[in-house]
Amino acid sequence: MSEGKTIKESGDFVSALARGLEVIQAFTAERPEMNLSEVAAVTGMAPATARRCLLTLKELGFVGMNGRRFLLRPKVLALGSAFLMSMNLRQVAQPFLQDLVEEFHDSASLAVLDGNDVVYVAHAPSKETKGFRAGVGYRSPAYATSLGHVLLASLSEPLLREYLRAAPFPAYTSKTYTDAEAIARALDATRERGYAQIQDQFEYGVLAVAVPVKDGSGRTVAAVNCSSNIARVGMDELVKTRLPRLRDTARQISLALERSPSLIHSVMSDPRF
Repeated sequence: MSEGKTIKESGDFVSALARGLEVIQAFTAERPEMNLSEVAAVTGMAPATARRCLLTLKELGFVGMNGRRFLLRPKVLALGSAFLMSMNLRQVAQPFLQDLVEEFHDSASLAVLDGNDVVYVAHAPSKETKGFRAGVGYRSPAYATSLGHVLLASLSEPLLREYLRAAPFPAYTSKTYTDAEAIARALDATRERGYAQIQDQFEYGVLAVAVPVKDGSGRTVAAVNCSSNIARVGMDELVKTRLPRLRDTARQISLALERSPSLIHSVMSDPRF
């Protein structure tokens, strides 16, 4: 590749592969099934191009059909599971998260920043927090989650400004921070405290506290949280009782990452870190 050129500008970029992956990523929890026109609209592709991608993915077993609507098939899970198995991060973190669940009956998660989202790489659910939607591979908007606040607060000032310019920030509840100034203030508070706390930002009744997971050099490479329901616990009690254990959990995961440099490399999926 010529010096100064990006991969996209060089002859090494495979546009057809990129479009196929874009089609796969167009399907979400909010859009589990789409017709051809919807896929084309979401991806910005011409209908003919979207149709070729969908039919190719269908032939390969990644996409299926329900009448005239397309949906992802279980084979898609193989793409993410290969990554998770190769880094074994879930195996490292899961016992620590499970300990938190057994002690507090909250859900506990470990996530990394990927673009503008947090991606859950380990998760321990609780029967007491049934309404909370999460799982390994689940993506949430960083600005509306405790995990995201921790990870965004660790970005350098130029990178954070770049992120905050990427408006709009859609509302998930009437209390979601939807403007850059409000998000910046919340991240300042997170940075000052050393932990994030949110309530009703992504789902009504859900509150959470999160702390950073650092590598040996002090860089934040992931975040870990406890998430509960307002009917079970208030924010003050959540912070008072969960924060010390979360910090201890983060230290233990950090030590495990230090012992396995390959795990640190795999966690840092976002080039901004």
